[in-house]
Amino acid sequence: MEKKDILILGCGIGGLAAANILADKLGEKANITVIEKKQYFQFPPSYPWLMIGKRTQDQVQKDLSALAGKGINVVNEEITSIDPVRKTVATTVSEYTGDFLIISLGTRYNPNAVPGFSEYAHHIYDLDSAISFRDAVADFDHGSVAIGISRLPFKCPAAPYEVAFLLDDYFSRKGSRGNIQINFYTPEPNPVPSVGPEIGDKVLKLLGSRGINYIPRMKLKEVRKENLVFESGDTMDYDLLFSVPPHAAPEPVVKAGMTDSTGWVPVNVKNLETKFPGVFAIGDVASIPTPKGYVPYLPKAGVFAHGQAKVVANNIAKTIVGNGKKKEWDGDGACFLETGHGKSAFMEGKFLEEPKPLIDFREPSSMWHVQKVAFEKYWMRHWF
Repeated sequence: MEKKDILILGCGIGGLAAANILADKLGEKANITVIEKKQYFQFPPSYPWLMIGKRTQDQVQKDLSALAGKGINVVNEEITSIDPVRKTVATTVSEYTGDFLIISLGTRYNPNAVPGFSEYAHHIYDLDSAISFRDAVADFDHGSVAIGISRLPFKCPAAPYEVAFLLDDYFSRKGSRGNIQINFYTPEPNPVPSVGPEIGDKVLKLLGSRGINYIPRMKLKEVRKENLVFESGDTMDYDLLFSVPPHAAPEPVVKAGMTDSTGWVPVNVKNLETKFPGVFAIGDVASIPTPKGYVPYLPKAGVFAHGQAKVVANNIAKTIVGNGKKKEWDGDGACFLETGHGKSAFMEGKFLEEPKPLIDFREPSSMWHVQKVAFEKYWMRHWF
């Protein structure tokens, strides 16, 4: 049987899982190539811990060269263009052609969409920025901290809320919390709206119990040196600013004509195939409507990328070897919400369920915190 060529674009959570599953199922029956500009796999769910000094840079990343031992070819090159019809991918160095493409490029950050953001705002949505914010937090002992969300959608809906809870914990342990005001702004109507208003109310109460001021329906217009300006005309003073940066689809998929009016790549919800046969999009780059959901589109989260990677990898392997059953993605997902003080909450749900999503919220406990640590260890060991 002639070997098939499978190209995986991006090696975040979805790309890493897909590459491993395909290598395990296909072995010598396929050439699996991952194109990823970074040398390392990095684990963003650990960035909030890095932010407060509970993780080091080395603890949240793994060298992708380790995948060679599994028969996975990793190419550290930057993708410049994609031709989804021919299934070719150009990089700054070379060009590659596959029988199947799995696009797992995630999001790009577009801070220039908000004037002043690059100059004054911190965030933790990439490793270098998380390290920079860690250093700023370590030097901060009094004043006002503004935490917020600049634009929707953004990946990992729980992350900015974790930042608020963990900073409250961090400053409390340092003995400086009484000198620090924490304000949380967001264009959302309530916390974590994708899980529904009832769970949002629980998160709102947790914020209130920590003395964190929550200000919803505030869309950021401009960042100035000492204050924020919102589209409503309201302003907010700050001494230290954390803000989720504006997200956008990576330029190669936009230039390839793969995005729709949402700005992201539409896919068949069941099998994640794009409008181009043999080309799949998984994780944050994909646009998945939720007609009966609490928000119009599925939130962007690593747990969905992982589940989608399993389906796509299984189905490609089935197509190549002819064995096994094809799978459909079910829209199930779960996430932890670290609340500090050695505790975490846990949310899980069926996001595509009819007539409405079925979502459960487990109150913060040390058990869920331990489970989150175990989840981190699994990701940093299992795939390598």
